[in-house]
Amino acid sequence: MKKVLAMFAVLVLTLPAVWWFLGSGYYNMHDDLQVMRIVEMEKCLSDGQIPCRWAPDMAWGYGQAMFNFYSVLPYYLGALIRIITPLTIIGTVKALFVVAYVASAVGMYLLSKEFFGKVGGIVASVLYTYAPYHALDIYVRGAMAESFSLAILPFLWFFIYKLIKTSKLSTVTGVSISIAALLTSHNISTMIYVVPTAVWTIYWLVALKSYRVITKLVLSVVLGAGLAAFFIIPAVFEQSLIQVEHLTRDYSDYHAHFVSINQLFLDRSWGDGPSIFGDQDEISFQIGWPHWWLTIPALIICLYFFLKRKNRRVVIITAIILAFGYLSAFLTHPRSLFLWEKIPILSFVQFPWRFLGLTIFFMSLASAIVVTVYSRLKFLLAFVIIFITIFLNRDYTWPVHFSRLVKDEEKLIGVAWDLQRKAAILDYLPKTAKMAPQSGSFDEPKFISGDGVVKNFSKGSDRFSFDADIYNESEIEISVMYFPGWVLIVDGKEVELKTHGDYGLIKVKLDAGNHMVEGRFTDTKIRSIANFATLISGSALLIVSIISRKKDEKD
Repeated sequence: MKKVLAMFAVLVLTLPAVWWFLGSGYYNMHDDLQVMRIVEMEKCLSDGQIPCRWAPDMAWGYGQAMFNFYSVLPYYLGALIRIITPLTIIGTVKALFVVAYVASAVGMYLLSKEFFGKVGGIVASVLYTYAPYHALDIYVRGAMAESFSLAILPFLWFFIYKLIKTSKLSTVTGVSISIAALLTSHNISTMIYVVPTAVWTIYWLVALKSYRVITKLVLSVVLGAGLAAFFIIPAVFEQSLIQVEHLTRDYSDYHAHFVSINQLFLDRSWGDGPSIFGDQDEISFQIGWPHWWLTIPALIICLYFFLKRKNRRVVIITAIILAFGYLSAFLTHPRSLFLWEKIPILSFVQFPWRFLGLTIFFMSLASAIVVTVYSRLKFLLAFVIIFITIFLNRDYTWPVHFSRLVKDEEKLIGVAWDLQRKAAILDYLPKTAKMAPQSGSFDEPKFISGDGVVKNFSKGSDRFSFDADIYNESEIEISVMYFPGWVLIVDGKEVELKTHGDYGLIKVKLDAGNHMVEGRFTDTKIRSIANFATLISGSALLIVSIISRKKDEKD
């Protein structure tokens, strides 16, 4: 009963953070592509393009291999929500943000209560939920993928700890699914989380001397990576097919996005402006009050327990977490530039302030130790911390610009539709394109040379087709940007595919006569291998789950 009440308290305390999502309307956000991505995912699934890789309406309607590289889990979940509920697309976007918020609160509670009890777990959950950066991700940036990664991280750490502690085969499933979820949610967050997660794992292996569980840990990693293989393998090994330099230069150059001490600890301003060079951003990059305040008594308590030789294991792990919290905060500051320059892969993080996600995770988790000192006062301390946390951060958990009047139709036509079609156009630009498209795609195939008539043109998420009555030898251009995987079929036979123009559009050469032309987006060898790895891993995980359930029943 106490477990149910504690979880109920977590959910109730999370409600104010998601209140603005309950009802009609929508809001402006930096990454205003959430509606578009769900639309594209739905088109993929309805056309049988599984897994989804090609988004036909992106890049001004010329198409883009967005889901070959960009986080897919939230949008598969969004498509599922659309199938099983009557929610609109806008309603689905808001539901996904609610899922991210609630899951992060529950995950942090489950993790924290293992070390600081149920009360400590509730405190850590509230701190994590109401951290300003959490609100920034959801209500200002609209960073769906990153908000999902923040929700998954506590579950990953929780299942790793439980696996090492209990060595139960059933927890292999939890670790595997958490790894797969993280790998398919946000590439950058995955990269950021690797080192602290490795330290967390190694610490508990040594502390609990559970070296026999290493085999199960390796199995969990293999199965988790295998589940995500359909996405992560092409995302990594097909980067050579796109102009990745666009991901780390100009606005995405990390040199322009460090944060000052004042912004981290003192500034309480809030806004929805851009991140700019210097400390005059019209957007908040604060760690949060009372989040960083609580790390001071947490550190004092650690020192006290250490000198008294009490709770040594909890003290050590709390101290390590606090150290990681401040290291993460340091990586957002210009003084850490030497580390960014010595570790080139960090350039793909793009914005140093992204480390605030780790900062709030560590500081929220470690601060729960404050309510463990005096058992008689823990409920009072918890109440005070929870009240102060929600009170000080109440103005952040709602959108700056919100309208109850916005509906799906307004996002899918006119200027709003065009803004989404051309957004992030350079992110996955194929190397066959000399430049990004500058305006909307043309509706019908166009003659580059020759003469004839094109009829019955149709275009799906992974295919196009048309009939052509050609009067003399002709070349025809199709409004689809080429990317490896596209094949061209003329009169039932595959022919050589060539590109045309600065955008690298698909073209076909036809002799005089009547022809049926088809284009299909297929899997490369790498994608086929990745898909197969996911199928094998999914089957293996299912077998492991069945075996573990039977074993648990016997025990």
